[in-house]
Amino acid sequence: MQDDDGLKARLARLTSDLKARREAGEKIERKAAGDLTDKGLGQAMSLGFRVLSEFVAAIIVGALVGWRLDLWFGTGPFLLILLLGLGVAAGFWNVYRIAMVPPGPRGGDKKQ
Repeated sequence: MQDDDGLKARLARLTSDLKARREAGEKIERKAAGDLTDKGLGQAMSLGFRVLSEFVAAIIVGALVGWRLDLWFGTGPFLLILLLGLGVAAGFWNVYRIAMVPPGPRGGDKKQ
């Protein structure tokens, strides 16, 4: 009888310890998942804004340079259209370069 009471007490203590550890583990997992989600979202938004700004900047620079050269040389919209096309190509090239950087600690830290 004394053995049974000791085993039941030990079982109750182990059950409560196990429950406490599970709850602590779940809290840690939820916190880690939240940190990863926030970090991942921030990195994705940062990359998206970088891609957008590089693409738009290349197009705007090409258009402005072409427009200004057309005013100086009096060639009409020819240089504007030509350099606008080159700006679009440069924008796509910049996006391609950004997309081809391998992810991870080595690829993400490279300066281009």
